[in-house]
Amino acid sequence: MWDDLVRKLARYPSVVLTVVGADGYPYSVRCVPVPDASRKVFRMMLPGYVAAQAGPAGLLGHFHDDALWNQTNVVASGTLEPDGEAWVFRATRHIEGAGAGMSAFRQLRGGRAAAQRYLDRRGLPWPQIPWAKLHAIYARARSSGRG
Repeated sequence: MWDDLVRKLARYPSVVLTVVGADGYPYSVRCVPVPDASRKVFRMMLPGYVAAQAGPAGLLGHFHDDALWNQTNVVASGTLEPDGEAWVFRATRHIEGAGAGMSAFRQLRGGRAAAQRYLDRRGLPWPQIPWAKLHAIYARARSSGRG
């Protein structure tokens, strides 16, 4: 898994790291993972304003052209761990990304049905999205020059 993930992530100039923040909500930031082959982790160069915390994490590398074609992506799940003054991402699972063309259309079309099956299997309702909180976060980010 490691060699394949390193090769695929190298195609992207940056990726999106998503972690669960201290408030329990997902937090995403664009960054550049640097492979550390000896430990099979990625050193994460995070901006200074990121309040990272250890725990479950995911990486997403994604590309499409201006017409939303020629899509590529790679997803990895794992953990974000402190490493002295820095952070490392330790991948535990590599999820093969979708390609372009009809597979992307099928993925979009089938997404809602797949989500419903996921929720049904777990006896969960559709999640309520706290739009007011998300808009407040966006407003704070824009006013600080980060949005």
